[in-house]
Amino acid sequence: MRTVLDIKPFENEFEIFTMPKVRVIGKEARCGGALGNTAPALAQETIFSSSYKILEKLPRALNYGCGWTCDYDAETDTFSYIVGFITPADTPVPEGFTYRDSPATLCARGLIGEDAGQTIKRAKELGYVTNWEDCPWNSEFYIQEEEDAWTQPNLEPCHWLVPVKKA
Repeated sequence: MRTVLDIKPFENEFEIFTMPKVRVIGKEARCGGALGNTAPALAQETIFSSSYKILEKLPRALNYGCGWTCDYDAETDTFSYIVGFITPADTPVPEGFTYRDSPATLCARGLIGEDAGQTIKRAKELGYVTNWEDCPWNSEFYIQEEEDAWTQPNLEPCHWLVPVKKA
Protein backbone atom coordinates (compact mmCIF):
# COMPACT_ATOMS: atom_id res chain seq x y z
CA MET A 1 0.00 0.00 0.00
CA ARG A 2 1.37 3.40 -0.98
CA THR A 3 1.65 6.44 1.29
CA VAL A 4 -0.05 9.80 0.62
CA LEU A 5 3.37 11.21 -0.29
CA ASP A 6 3.28 8.91 -3.35
CA ILE A 7 0.18 10.62 -4.83
CA LYS A 8 1.03 12.08 -8.25
CA PRO A 9 -0.84 14.35 -10.68
CA PHE A 10 -3.35 12.74 -13.06
CA GLU A 11 -3.62 9.49 -11.09
CA ASN A 12 -7.38 9.20 -11.10
CA GLU A 13 -8.06 5.73 -9.78
CA PHE A 14 -9.69 5.23 -6.40
CA GLU A 15 -7.13 4.02 -3.89
CA ILE A 16 -6.51 3.51 -0.17
CA PHE A 17 -3.27 5.05 1.10
CA THR A 18 -1.43 5.07 4.40
CA MET A 19 -0.91 8.42 6.07
CA PRO A 20 1.57 8.77 8.92
CA LYS A 21 0.94 10.94 11.96
CA VAL A 22 0.71 14.46 10.50
CA ARG A 23 0.22 18.12 11.34
CA VAL A 24 -1.94 20.37 9.19
CA ILE A 25 -0.74 23.98 9.19
CA GLY A 26 -2.58 26.91 7.63
CA LYS A 27 -5.12 29.68 8.02
CA GLU A 28 -8.50 28.88 9.57
CA ALA A 29 -12.12 30.05 9.41
CA ARG A 30 -15.43 28.75 10.75
CA CYS A 31 -17.87 27.61 8.03
CA GLY A 32 -21.40 26.34 7.68
CA GLY A 33 -24.62 26.99 9.54
CA ALA A 34 -25.59 30.66 9.76
CA LEU A 35 -22.05 31.61 8.66
CA GLY A 36 -22.50 30.10 5.20
CA ASN A 37 -19.61 28.87 3.09
CA THR A 38 -16.67 31.03 4.14
CA ALA A 39 -14.13 28.55 2.71
CA PRO A 40 -13.77 30.14 -0.77
CA ALA A 41 -13.05 33.57 0.73
CA LEU A 42 -10.48 32.08 3.11
CA ALA A 43 -8.82 30.22 0.22
CA GLN A 44 -8.61 33.37 -1.91
CA GLU A 45 -7.33 35.43 1.01
CA THR A 46 -4.69 32.83 1.92
CA ILE A 47 -3.48 31.74 -1.51
CA PHE A 48 -3.00 35.28 -2.79
CA SER A 49 -1.13 36.56 0.25
CA SER A 50 2.34 36.42 1.71
CA SER A 51 1.01 33.75 4.10
CA TYR A 52 0.92 31.24 1.27
CA LYS A 53 4.59 31.81 0.47
CA ILE A 54 5.39 30.88 4.08
CA LEU A 55 3.17 27.78 3.89
CA GLU A 56 4.76 26.62 0.62
CA LYS A 57 8.17 26.44 2.34
CA LEU A 58 6.99 23.92 4.94
CA PRO A 59 8.00 20.24 4.68
CA ARG A 60 5.20 18.05 3.33
CA ALA A 61 3.52 14.75 4.18
CA LEU A 62 1.29 15.40 1.13
CA ASN A 63 2.79 17.42 -1.71
CA TYR A 64 -0.34 19.49 -2.42
CA GLY A 65 -2.32 22.29 -0.81
CA CYS A 66 -5.45 21.30 1.06
CA GLY A 67 -8.69 22.42 2.61
CA TRP A 68 -8.87 20.56 5.95
CA THR A 69 -12.34 20.20 7.49
CA CYS A 70 -12.57 19.45 11.23
CA ASP A 71 -14.09 20.43 14.60
CA TYR A 72 -17.71 19.90 13.57
CA ASP A 73 -20.27 21.40 15.97
CA ALA A 74 -23.69 19.78 15.51
CA GLU A 75 -25.48 22.45 17.55
CA THR A 76 -24.48 25.24 15.14
CA ASP A 77 -23.88 22.98 12.10
CA THR A 78 -20.46 24.62 11.68
CA PHE A 79 -16.94 23.33 11.25
CA SER A 80 -13.38 24.60 11.05
CA TYR A 81 -11.83 24.88 7.60
CA ILE A 82 -8.07 25.22 7.27
CA VAL A 83 -6.37 26.26 4.03
CA GLY A 84 -2.79 24.99 4.15
CA PHE A 85 -0.58 21.94 3.88
CA ILE A 86 -0.37 18.52 5.47
CA THR A 87 3.09 18.39 7.04
CA PRO A 88 5.04 15.81 9.01
CA ALA A 89 4.12 15.50 12.69
CA ASP A 90 5.76 18.04 14.99
CA THR A 91 6.57 20.49 12.17
CA PRO A 92 7.07 23.89 13.84
CA VAL A 93 4.07 26.18 13.31
CA PRO A 94 4.99 29.63 11.95
CA GLU A 95 3.69 32.58 13.94
CA GLY A 96 0.17 33.61 12.97
CA PHE A 97 -0.85 30.17 11.66
CA THR A 98 -3.10 27.49 13.14
CA TYR A 99 -2.60 23.73 13.18
CA ARG A 100 -4.24 20.39 13.89
CA ASP A 101 -2.49 17.09 14.63
CA SER A 102 -3.79 13.77 13.36
CA PRO A 103 -2.66 10.24 14.22
CA ALA A 104 -1.58 7.79 11.53
CA THR A 105 -4.47 6.34 9.55
CA LEU A 106 -5.50 4.81 6.26
CA CYS A 107 -7.03 7.30 3.82
CA ALA A 108 -9.36 6.83 0.89
CA ARG A 109 -8.32 9.12 -1.95
CA GLY A 110 -11.29 10.07 -4.08
CA LEU A 111 -11.40 10.70 -7.80
CA ILE A 112 -10.92 14.23 -9.10
CA GLY A 113 -14.17 16.15 -9.25
CA GLU A 114 -16.07 13.81 -6.93
CA ASP A 115 -17.28 14.83 -3.47
CA ALA A 116 -16.45 13.28 -0.10
CA GLY A 117 -19.70 11.25 -0.11
CA GLN A 118 -18.66 9.49 -3.30
CA THR A 119 -15.23 8.77 -1.78
CA ILE A 120 -16.90 7.22 1.28
CA LYS A 121 -19.18 5.11 -0.94
CA ARG A 122 -16.21 3.79 -2.95
CA ALA A 123 -14.36 2.94 0.28
CA LYS A 124 -17.36 0.96 1.57
CA GLU A 125 -17.42 -1.04 -1.66
CA LEU A 126 -13.84 -2.14 -0.85
CA GLY A 127 -14.66 -3.06 2.75
CA TYR A 128 -13.64 0.15 4.56
CA VAL A 129 -15.59 2.53 6.78
CA THR A 130 -14.81 6.06 7.95
CA ASN A 131 -12.37 6.39 10.85
CA TRP A 132 -13.84 9.58 12.30
CA GLU A 133 -13.56 8.27 15.87
CA ASP A 134 -9.76 8.53 15.73
CA CYS A 135 -9.49 11.09 12.92
CA PRO A 136 -12.50 13.47 12.95
CA TRP A 137 -11.66 15.26 9.71
CA ASN A 138 -11.68 15.04 5.94
CA SER A 139 -9.70 17.03 3.45
CA GLU A 140 -9.87 18.14 -0.13
CA PHE A 141 -6.56 18.62 -1.88
CA TYR A 142 -5.63 20.38 -5.07
CA ILE A 143 -2.89 19.47 -7.54
CA GLN A 144 -1.88 22.51 -9.59
CA GLU A 145 -1.18 20.54 -12.80
CA GLU A 146 -4.68 19.05 -12.66
CA GLU A 147 -6.29 22.43 -11.93
CA ASP A 148 -4.47 23.95 -14.92
CA ALA A 149 -5.87 21.24 -17.22
CA TRP A 150 -9.40 21.21 -15.70
CA THR A 151 -12.26 21.69 -18.19
CA GLN A 152 -15.40 20.86 -16.16
CA PRO A 153 -16.71 24.16 -14.72
CA ASN A 154 -19.49 22.57 -12.61
CA LEU A 155 -17.11 20.34 -10.64
CA GLU A 156 -14.27 21.18 -8.26
CA PRO A 157 -10.82 20.08 -9.51
CA CYS A 158 -9.91 18.42 -6.23
CA HIS A 159 -9.59 15.01 -4.64
CA TRP A 160 -10.86 14.10 -1.18
CA LEU A 161 -8.93 12.32 1.54
CA VAL A 162 -11.19 10.54 4.03
CA PRO A 163 -9.72 8.66 7.00
CA VAL A 164 -10.83 5.01 6.86
CA LYS A 165 -10.33 1.64 8.53
CA LYS A 166 -11.25 -1.93 7.62
CA ALA A 167 -14.93 -2.65 8.28
